[in-house]
Amino acid sequence: MRSLANFILFQLGWCVAVLYPGTLAALVLLGIVAVHLLLISAFPLRELRFIIMVTVLGSVLDVVHRTSGVLDFPGYVGAYSEGMIPLWLVMLWAVFATAVNHCLYWMRNYRVILFGLPPFAGAFAYYTAEQFGAIEIGHGLLGILAIAIGWGLVYPLMVRISIWLESIEEAPLAEQRW
Repeated sequence: MRSLANFILFQLGWCVAVLYPGTLAALVLLGIVAVHLLLISAFPLRELRFIIMVTVLGSVLDVVHRTSGVLDFPGYVGAYSEGMIPLWLVMLWAVFATAVNHCLYWMRNYRVILFGLPPFAGAFAYYTAEQFGAIEIGHGLLGILAIAIGWGLVYPLMVRISIWLESIEEAPLAEQRW
């Protein structure tokens, strides 16, 4: 049930972020993370540490994409907009982090899927977000390839971070996982 609830919240968060990118989306995504930590997570403090790590890692990846011209954000202006990513995207990384240890937990047991699926799924998610007008992908197919390579590198690293946190903190019951 936790994985299903997490999946629903993650999909809801992604849709809100892509359809209404901005401050409202960032607040809704923050609320989704809070609901997840309060109602779904069996180990909220450990998961909060993981969410922070993944959010930083994913945000750094998107800042690299932004500064290299792969990503742009229509209508994103302000003092910190140059070279940075919008807050709604940072919060979307936080919501995605919740999925790694819940609805996507199964992937860690299948190496082919762990390394093969994220490049396609990540690139497809960004491409879809572009179709809704939330982002713009620069450099055509090379931009999509850069996103795929980034996801191919960071997703397995996220799983390694998750495994590391599990090993240094209290061991979860098999039925609780995260």
